[in-house]
Amino acid sequence: MPLIKSYLMELQLFKLRNSNFYYFTQSINKIFMNMKLLKIAALFSTLPTLMFGQQPDATVTERTNQPPTAVTSGEKNNANVDASDAGAQRPIFLKTTNISPFAGLDSKYLYRNNPLSAADKLDFIETAMWMNTAYAGASFEAFELDDAVITPYIGTSYTTTEYLESGLDGLDFASTSAYAMLLAQHSSGWTFRAGISYAMDKSKSTKEETYKEFYPYIGAMKSYAVSDTVLGIFDISGGQHRSESDASGIPSLNSTNSYSGSKELQNLDVIAGYSLRFVYDNIVVSPRYGLVYKRYFYGPNEDRNDFLQTVNLKIDYIVNENMNVSLFGGYSNRDSSSGNSSADYDFNSADGGIALGLNTTF
Repeated sequence: MPLIKSYLMELQLFKLRNSNFYYFTQSINKIFMNMKLLKIAALFSTLPTLMFGQQPDATVTERTNQPPTAVTSGEKNNANVDASDAGAQRPIFLKTTNISPFAGLDSKYLYRNNPLSAADKLDFIETAMWMNTAYAGASFEAFELDDAVITPYIGTSYTTTEYLESGLDGLDFASTSAYAMLLAQHSSGWTFRAGISYAMDKSKSTKEETYKEFYPYIGAMKSYAVSDTVLGIFDISGGQHRSESDASGIPSLNSTNSYSGSKELQNLDVIAGYSLRFVYDNIVVSPRYGLVYKRYFYGPNEDRNDFLQTVNLKIDYIVNENMNVSLFGGYSNRDSSSGNSSADYDFNSADGGIALGLNTTF
């Protein structure tokens, strides 16, 4: 009995000595559990908004309105760097045939925070994404002027975007694009382009169109050699997004324009970018800075102005002239005046991932 009493007393002393540590660890566990529960509750509380109101921001969705540089550049070691990185370059289809077709597939797996480009309670959402694009097009026989060579292009693409986070699959959508463009290589070293594109987004869950636009645009690009292995590229373009969307359709009380309820996202934009292209054998490293200005005209967005800044880094490994593997990452920041609406359109977003590109010409 004395031995049992002694054991019980030692056990009580041990509990007293460690009670503070015990309660501390329990408190930490409760905090983490509460944070997890709050995040889950917040996600569930936003599901109605996600399903019936909030959609991916169509004004920042990547769209195809010109051929990839794999088609417009004749340098094979640069062949698979995206047209968005450098703009269209010099035409290579100076052939006797009237039409030179091209086609390709791109697949991207990435992780993105704030995939909805939201400024409010939805900006905490993060998700992996899978994007797949199939594209095809053709260049027509180039014709020469006194100081330029002009090549016509047409093309189309189809992209699927899947949100892999549980509960976000209702936002999956597919995009269809088509374009016609004239590309002019001037003797001064500038490349000019003018064209028109069509784009349409369709929700995969409702099978309904959520956005469509016609986009007439013009652009210019100038590249120069920084060194034997480094190319500097300046690109500028602008156009008008003549769009229709399933936005709220609530006209502004201060609006002076005739407003039909589907034009909220119509805007004029000016896009400027500067990139460097470092070439090391089969590896191409491409950092890029871009600046986009948009001005809106209708409904709650009337007099709204957006400034979007992007910083991107892409590393391409050129397997051969028809295949490349890429690592990429980027950061976006939008500073927006809300126009006639009290909504906040500012956002920050970052992503990174891996991509596989396949392309061919005929």
